[in-house]
Order: sequence, then structure tokens, then C-alpha cells
Amino acid sequence: MIKRGRNDVEETIVEDIHDGVGKVKVRQLLGYEPLLSLPGHPEDFDSCIRFMHETTLLPRTSIGLHSHEGNEELYYVLEGKGLMTVNEESVEMNPGDVCLTKSGSSHSFKNIGEGELRIIVLEGVVRKEEG
Repeated sequence: MIKRGRNDVEETIVEDIHDGVGKVKVRQLLGYEPLLSLPGHPEDFDSCIRFMHETTLLPRTSIGLHSHEGNEELYYVLEGKGLMTVNEESVEMNPGDVCLTKSGSSHSFKNIGEGELRIIVLEGVVRKEEG
């Protein structure tokens, strides 16, 4: 069993994440994201899941447009209000909303609320079916 709480892992400030705007706070709860310089735990998962983050976007900050090839990413809103754009289609995201970006898609995410926007981000690698 692996159990970690938000107070068990270091919160890291990432500036202009994926060429977005401003400072974003990231807690790498499980796994490891090699594209971000965060302490992590690459040995956590035996499955196709790569990482699980708790991410906080301060007001007027954003995660810049980036593509997903060979992986999928899920954003689940815990608190605040965001604007998710996937392949040029935008939707407002509120607490309890989830958005899945599939492999082959590009997305960005922006805090459009007055307060902090707190989300859970989960990424998994797409595995090809064996034939």
C-alpha cells in the first residue's frame, strides 16, 4: 500500500508551465512527471498511470497549450473556476467537473475565477492492444 497526503509531499512553484502565464503550485502526490522538475516517485505505479498531482492555479494564471501524444490527461476541479480548451473548443470548469484530454489532442487551462483554482491532474500512458 502507498498512502500520501498533501502535507506529505513538497509543494513546488512552477512558473509559466507549458508556456502558460504566472505561478502554479504543484504537489506530486503519486508517480512522476518527467517534463516538470518536481520531486516524485517513479516507482509508484505498476499500471499505465504515470502521475497524480494536486495543482493550484492562482488568479489569472494558466497552463499553456500543450499536446498529448501517447498519453491521456484528466483534470478534476476541486475548487474555483477554470476555462479548459481542448483542440480549440473551450468549456467552463467548476468544482466536480472533469475533463479528459485524449492522445492526439492539445489543451490549455486558465483560472478565470476570483480565487485559487485547485485541481487533480492524472496522466496515463496509452498502451497499444496486443494482437
